[in-house]
Amino acid sequence: MTRFTFLHLKNALLLANIISNVIGVSVVHMMVRHPFSPSSQGLMQLSAHIGRIFMPCAFVLPIVLTLHYERSIRQFLDRKYHEEEMPEELATKARRRLLNEPFFLIALDLGIWLAAALLYSTVFWVYGADQGTITFTFFTSIYTGLTTTTIAFFVFEFLLQKRLAPQFFPNGGLYTTPNTIRIRIRTRLIAVLFACNLIPFIAILSQTLAVSDPEGTSLQAFEGMRSAVFTRSTIFMSVGIWLTILVSGNLTRPLHEIVRVLRSVRNGHFDQRVRVTSNDEIGYTGDMINEMSEGLQERDFIKETFGRYVAQEIRDEVLSRRIPLDGEIRDVSILFSDLRNFTPLTESNEPKLVVRILNSYFKEMAGAIQDQGGLILQFIGDEIYAVFGAPIFRPDHPARAFRAGLEMSRRLARLNKDFAEKGWPTLRHGIGIHTGEAVAANIGSPDRLSYLLVGDTVNLASRLQSLTREVGTEIIVSATTQARLAELELDTAKLKPLPPTRVKGRSQPVEIFALG
Repeated sequence: MTRFTFLHLKNALLLANIISNVIGVSVVHMMVRHPFSPSSQGLMQLSAHIGRIFMPCAFVLPIVLTLHYERSIRQFLDRKYHEEEMPEELATKARRRLLNEPFFLIALDLGIWLAAALLYSTVFWVYGADQGTITFTFFTSIYTGLTTTTIAFFVFEFLLQKRLAPQFFPNGGLYTTPNTIRIRIRTRLIAVLFACNLIPFIAILSQTLAVSDPEGTSLQAFEGMRSAVFTRSTIFMSVGIWLTILVSGNLTRPLHEIVRVLRSVRNGHFDQRVRVTSNDEIGYTGDMINEMSEGLQERDFIKETFGRYVAQEIRDEVLSRRIPLDGEIRDVSILFSDLRNFTPLTESNEPKLVVRILNSYFKEMAGAIQDQGGLILQFIGDEIYAVFGAPIFRPDHPARAFRAGLEMSRRLARLNKDFAEKGWPTLRHGIGIHTGEAVAANIGSPDRLSYLLVGDTVNLASRLQSLTREVGTEIIVSATTQARLAELELDTAKLKPLPPTRVKGRSQPVEIFALG
């Protein structure tokens, strides 16, 4: 914030009020013909004497009261300009005073002009002025005050929205400020109606009194009226055009902000915020849209972060609530892989090297599984537990699991070549694949759930992985999986049958196949 900007903000409403009164007086002066006749020189001099006393008071008093009212507002801006700590109590008071200040200034202006109307008309009555002069004086002061406050109302609103609100409410929330008068849309429309109808009516009425001339003719009175109506119509049209531009800007500016943000939300960008500058219905709508955008952004962040800890398929299924919490039976293919002699490797190498080797291995194996639509449920030490066909069902999941196992074998060979060139220890692993039905569900404590599959199918796949060590082969596939492979997969890699083998948990031998 520059020094000029700081001073402008600090005195914006005070200067606007002074300028509005000057404009109001000038407009009225251009439209009003003085009612005093040459025979009323005494009243003219009396009016001048009153003005020399009243006008300075009417000018100084509002300034003094405004400066007193704006004390907390000015302290707020001082602290912000000098980048000092802002007490919450001061900030709340300053924001409340700022939102209420337009109404305070309007009431102050009306009070001053009402005092002028009563003062001048009473003095003229005491000194024997005629009824027309007294009435004209009273209405002229009232009319000037109404014109001034109408102009001031929209100027204050413009400054509040365009200049001051962004400084005091950078994050919006004007609607939540307590003990404030809300400038509602209805209030604005009533003010516009007032400016365009009642004020011209009072102006024409006061001019009717002014052109009454007992010494003149009806033709002279008519000519005076016609001239006055033409002059006032021209001035009212000019002022009306200016007020229309000002009011339309005050209303459409926040609506354009709302449309801009909603367009961004529609396009999937949730980081935009409405610049809320009013505490009316539009400002409330802007705050609600900002809360909605923050909620969508938070949801998007949670979704993205959640996807780093679990696979995207699980993330999307969980967030869409399509995974039954109480479990369901799914036809799936389960793949387990486990590194051989990994414990000696960790004991004979530096921990950082072991982690780099393990991360390189998991990265390649995960890529092979995910390329075939598989889902890694867990990394258990040096073991991988993956499923094909859940949570998103794919009818060819046995073939996908088999192709993933073959790709894992090829990638491990490339990794070992790279490890050997770096002088790192090489790796061996065993892979077991079985197809069947399993229970799929979110399993765990109420505070921490995991999407898992449980049942005999999972247990057998794990047993087959363990058999690879005993048989001395890299991949073992159950007969159930082999029977559901297409000719293409069987031609790609030859599977040879092994003798039926007993595994833990099964009373009957299991037919298995090994990669030939």
